[in-house]
Amino acid sequence: MECSNLLEAALKKGDVSMSLKKGSLDKELIIDLQKTLYELGFGDELKWHLYQADGDYGGATVSAVEAFARRNGQVNDGNSVDNALAQLIVQRHDFLPDMYVLWSIQQSDLRTRKYISKGTRTSIMAVQILLNTLGYGQLLGFKKYGADGLYGSSTRKAIIAYAKDHGISSDGDWLTRPLIDLMLRHINQYYGKNWSALATNNLPRESSPLVWFEAPRFMGKPCRADVMFVPMLEKVNAYAEQADVYIHVTSAFRTTTNVQGAIVKPATYSNHLIGHGIDMNLRYSDGQWANSKVLAKYPEVPVPVKQFLKSIIDDPDLRWGGEFRNSDPVHIDDHFNKDMPAWRERYEIMQRAVQLGN
Repeated sequence: MECSNLLEAALKKGDVSMSLKKGSLDKELIIDLQKTLYELGFGDELKWHLYQADGDYGGATVSAVEAFARRNGQVNDGNSVDNALAQLIVQRHDFLPDMYVLWSIQQSDLRTRKYISKGTRTSIMAVQILLNTLGYGQLLGFKKYGADGLYGSSTRKAIIAYAKDHGISSDGDWLTRPLIDLMLRHINQYYGKNWSALATNNLPRESSPLVWFEAPRFMGKPCRADVMFVPMLEKVNAYAEQADVYIHVTSAFRTTTNVQGAIVKPATYSNHLIGHGIDMNLRYSDGQWANSKVLAKYPEVPVPVKQFLKSIIDDPDLRWGGEFRNSDPVHIDDHFNKDMPAWRERYEIMQRAVQLGN
């Protein structure tokens, strides 16, 4: 459920407050904001059932922006969105796949999910991301390891501290009802009351083409993808193993949030919108990070990073965004959008699966 390209791209260009304000004529960016706020649970404030995402920064959007700011401890009357608030909106939106995982655990029969340590790597990553958000990053060693999905002493200590700070006894592993309920209460404080309404469709299920990809060299955000993209991701994981690097996923499948029975023309033709692309940073040499600034210097990069990127470049089925005309050094995809009729067909299938549940 990672945020669409538009709001992120606008932030990279500079000040968004002139485009995201009451009366603005930047309809495309306002639509993206409205869709994002809808997924964050503020459909009632947006009066979504009446207006959906209409590109008009009017009273309903003002109410939704003000409600989001208030829930996230910001002072904003809703009449405009500055960069700080826009970045927070993007961040909360980026966290949604992780929060859906925790929501699904909270809804489940905990007798079958007794231990955090025995959960999936995706569920452990979700716990780590939430605890870091709540201020337990130092105990987690988050700056060094990120959300790696590995249950170790750091994660145990952070959970124990989190539980103790809120009057709950925990050994850091036993997943009790009070502990998971506490996590959901903290998630709810950041999102609108309808934030979990789309959770079921956005979690993998038997009939859906959407899958969680997990592999030894993948860490960071849950890697949601089209099942057809899995063989490519397995190759990426193999190249990471050969180069001894870890792939820290920052973005994978993205929605466009139409959700009213019609899948409309997308604003971009990104492979993210069909689950055939990832954005990533690399971790190498016991905790060193290669972000976009490092990756952009290829081939003048650390040896493990160079080996990994060269493997992607040399693979005829994969593309590295650092070679795009408009360089995007954190991006990897399979160039599915070179065949636009096939891309549009897959777009319909993937977006219907998560927006409409079919």
